[in-house]
Amino acid sequence: MEGGANAISEALAARVPVLASYIPGNVGILGEDYPSYYLVGDDKALARLLYRGETNGTFYETLEARCDERRYLVLPKRERRL
Repeated sequence: MEGGANAISEALAARVPVLASYIPGNVGILGEDYPSYYLVGDDKALARLLYRGETNGTFYETLEARCDERRYLVLPKRERRL
């Protein structure tokens, strides 16, 4: 779990959709209702999400849009102010 916030922040900055375990740090960045959480240790749920992201264009586009909504969190201008 360590470093997860950094990985998500980098993905947001690079405009890469995210699949994330349902832990407080991830929820804090992506929001409670983010559509691609899986429970820690649930490899089958992660595999289903990976497959869905690879095969369902609408789902992938939804993840892209949701990540776009959160990208403001990692904008350099915002980070310099903090």
